[in-house]
Amino acid sequence: MKYIYTILILISFTLTSGCKKFVQLDPPDDRLTASTIYATNETATSVLNGLYVRIAETNNVLTSYATAYMGFASDELKNHYINAASSYTQLYQNNVSVDTEIYWSTTYTLIYNCNVAIEGIETSSKLNAQLKLQLVGEAKFMRALLYYYLVNTYGKVPLVTKPDYRLYTMAKRAEVAEIYTQITADLQDAQVKLSKDYLNGDALTSYPSASAERVRPTYWAATALLARIYLYNEQWPQAETAASILIDNTSMFSLVAPSSVFLKNSQESIFQLQAVIQGNYALFEARTFVLTNSIGTSSNPASISPQLEQAFEANDLRKANWIGTANISGVNYLFPYKYKASTPALAANKPEYLTLLRLAEQYLIRAEARAHLNNINGAQADINKIRNRAGLGNTSTLNQSALLDEVMKERQLELFCEQGHRWFDLKRSGRINDVMTVVSPTKGGIWSPYKQLMPIPAYEIKNDKNLDQNPGYN
Repeated sequence: MKYIYTILILISFTLTSGCKKFVQLDPPDDRLTASTIYATNETATSVLNGLYVRIAETNNVLTSYATAYMGFASDELKNHYINAASSYTQLYQNNVSVDTEIYWSTTYTLIYNCNVAIEGIETSSKLNAQLKLQLVGEAKFMRALLYYYLVNTYGKVPLVTKPDYRLYTMAKRAEVAEIYTQITADLQDAQVKLSKDYLNGDALTSYPSASAERVRPTYWAATALLARIYLYNEQWPQAETAASILIDNTSMFSLVAPSSVFLKNSQESIFQLQAVIQGNYALFEARTFVLTNSIGTSSNPASISPQLEQAFEANDLRKANWIGTANISGVNYLFPYKYKASTPALAANKPEYLTLLRLAEQYLIRAEARAHLNNINGAQADINKIRNRAGLGNTSTLNQSALLDEVMKERQLELFCEQGHRWFDLKRSGRINDVMTVVSPTKGGIWSPYKQLMPIPAYEIKNDKNLDQNPGYN
């Protein structure tokens, strides 16, 4: 892979107020080796801190690509940036070229850095024992999260867990079940290693609970992602149990008003990323989706799709709080408005952190698992938690099939434009062909079932002779 031939040593750098909690160290020179980096608690911690900074400051699968790309591919967003070569246009029309990359290389670069960190920390004999556990747990959690996106975007992908760059140039695609086995193993190991407290930049000392920055992976984050993985693999009892662990921890997590969900350190958040771009702490989601004076540029390409707009019930507080309206040249456009701080001034006044895991999803995971287990009352209770928070009445659905349909609708409305949930939900539930056969022609495309998997980038297959292409793209 073309971006992975140099070991990327990620060291945290001096950050201003929005990210001052991370350890502040001067960048090392090029002579630093693994034995130097993992020789002290401070430098070892800076490797993981630097990884989070790197993720937060660039467009990648966690901060932008999954939300925008899968939003265009599904029925969430309407594209106004008419450019045949644009990845936005290709995804919107469900006509992705093999020459278009959907976050393959950037994701594998991050996985590579996780692998480097895991080996370096595990083999170090000079680090605090508790710190070693925490940092390895964080790296394994992040690796699991990254592979989750790859397997759900491409299907079979290379599974590399060693920090040898040569492995990436000769890897074969692993079976989906094998990848999920590795994800599950990483998360179960992370559960054991990670703290149950939110930790400071030193990855050792806990925040006071009232002021905790929820930006380091914890036991709770690993458990939340594990609940999602169990759900995707139809392990209903395990999904219910894992989600219940989060839901039952009422001292740390609770549903909050829709207007507060995506704010910094929201009580609903389980794991967030800080906005760290100096001079502009506005998140990609706000900068790209919030419309003011223009639409149809690469910077402001999208509005809410008619399908999403029409899915909301009257008086749904999620629509009132999470969808904005802009009048541009006499035309009203609806846009995703979960993240509102589209300028540095707005971000400074009301800081928002990118929320990757939150409690509402856990209620919906448990509702779906309970419905499959034919626990009708339990599934109803969980759905009602989400509906009531949105200002809606209780569900009147009484049978299993209808409850599963209602869970999918609530996921569509609750999790829209959040890291690709809608696209992945349509795929895993077997509904994607029915939905996209109707939706794709309205976007100027023609739907075929093979398009639910993205093509492996052509240059990757050229560089790695052991890779083959997904069916339909040859």
